[in-house]
Amino acid sequence: MSYSSKLEESSWTSAHSWTFIAFAVGMLAEAYIYGLGSFAAAWFTTLPSLLGTLALVWSPLFLIIGIAFAGPISDALGRRLTFFFTMALYAVGAVGIFFFSAYTEVLFFLALLLFAAGGEMNTIMAANHEIMPRKYRSRTMFWEINFINVGGVVLGLVGFVAASEYGSLSFSKDLVAAMFIPILAVLLLSRLKMPESVRWLEAKGKHAEAAAAVQKHFAVAAASPSAPAVSSPQAAGAKHPSLAIKIFVVTAIAGANAVGFGLMTYSLGYYYYASQIASIILVANLVGFLAGAVVSVMAEKWSRKKLLTYSMIGTFIVTWGIYALNVSTAAFSDSLITFYAVLIVLNVFVGAGYLAEDTLKGEVWQTTRRGTLTALTRFIAIGAAIPAYYIGLGLSENNYILFNALIWTVGLIGVLVWHFKGIETGQGVSIAVASGESPIVSPSMPSMASTDVRALDQTEAK
Repeated sequence: MSYSSKLEESSWTSAHSWTFIAFAVGMLAEAYIYGLGSFAAAWFTTLPSLLGTLALVWSPLFLIIGIAFAGPISDALGRRLTFFFTMALYAVGAVGIFFFSAYTEVLFFLALLLFAAGGEMNTIMAANHEIMPRKYRSRTMFWEINFINVGGVVLGLVGFVAASEYGSLSFSKDLVAAMFIPILAVLLLSRLKMPESVRWLEAKGKHAEAAAAVQKHFAVAAASPSAPAVSSPQAAGAKHPSLAIKIFVVTAIAGANAVGFGLMTYSLGYYYYASQIASIILVANLVGFLAGAVVSVMAEKWSRKKLLTYSMIGTFIVTWGIYALNVSTAAFSDSLITFYAVLIVLNVFVGAGYLAEDTLKGEVWQTTRRGTLTALTRFIAIGAAIPAYYIGLGLSENNYILFNALIWTVGLIGVLVWHFKGIETGQGVSIAVASGESPIVSPSMPSMASTDVRALDQTEAK
C-alpha cells in the first residue's frame, strides 16, 4: 500500500499545521496583490489614458500568465519547489514597488507580483488536497480559500490608512509594499517546515523521496494505526464524470465567479463610486469572509454538490433581482446605501459558493495533471474577465447589470450539469475518489482504503 493512502487516513501533525499556515497566508497574499490593480492607477496623477485603462485588467492579465506557467511546472518539478520560486518573485516585486516611482516601473513590478500570485494560488489548490488528511481536507481548503477575503480586508484597511489626511500617494505605495515584509516572513518560515506532496512524489515514481518525506515529516503518523476510511456518499449508480464534463463545469462555475464578482465589486464599484472603492472592497471581502467562516466550520459535513447548487441559485436570484430593481427604479446607481445593501446580500451567496467552487477546482483531476488542469480551467475563467471588463465599459448601466446577470446564469448552468452528472467530492470523500483515480465505493460496501490500511497495520504489527 502506498504511503499517501495511509497518510490520508492519518491524524493531524505539526507538518499539517505548517502547511495550513503556508497555504492560508499564501491565499491572503494572492488576494492582496490582485486588488492592487484598483489602487495602482491612483498612485499617479499623470498616468496616460491607455495605461489607466490597462490598470483595470492588469491584475487578471498577469495572474493568468502566472497560472499558465505554474500549473505545468508544479506537475513537473513539484509543489514545494514551485512555492519557493513564487516567493522569490514576491520579494523582487515588493522591493521594486517600494524603491521605484515611475508608473512603468511600478506596473512592471506589480506584474511580477501578480505572476507569482497566480502561480501561488494554483499550486495551493493542488497541494492541499494531496497533503491534508481526508477528514480535514475540505475544512482546511475552505479556510485557506476564505483567507482570500482576509487579504481583501487587509487591502481595504491599508487603503483607508493610505487615504487618511496624513497620507499621500507616495505613502500609499510604500505602505502597500511594506506589508509584504510580515507576509514573506511567515511564508518563508512555514514553507521551510512544510513537506512536499507525498502523493505527487509517488505518482511521479519518486518512491525513495516519498519515503524520506514521510520519515522527516510524518514518521509518527505513518507508524500509528489509522482511522478506517469511509465509503463515498454517492447517489445510487454514480460514476466518474468524463474529463470534458469536468472541464466544462469547473470553467463555467469559475468563470462566473471571476467575472461576476469582479464586475460588482471592482468594476461597477469603481465605475460609479470611485471614491468609495476602498470601503467597497473592505465590505465585500468582510461579508464574504463571515459567510465563508460559517460554511468552513461545516465543510466536512455538508455536501459539496448541494452547497454549489444552493449558493449559485441564490446568486442567480439576487443578480436578476438587481437588474429588475434597476430597470424599474434606477435606485441602484443613484443610492450608495442600495449599492451596499445589494453588495452584502450578494456576497453572502458568492462567499459561500466560492469556497465550494475553488475546492472543486483542484480536487477532480488526477495527481500527475492536477496542477496543469487546474491551471487550464483557471486560465480560461479568469481570462474571461479581461474582455468582460472592456465590454462592460461600453454598456449602459442597465445593460451592464444585465451582462452581470447573464454571466451568473452561465455559472448556474455549470452547477446544474454537475448536480446531475457529477459526483460528491465532499463529506469526507477520499481525494483518490474525487479525482477519479479510485473507483466509487457504494455506501453498502467496505472501503478498499480502510481494508488496505488495516492490512498494512497488521503487517507492520507482525
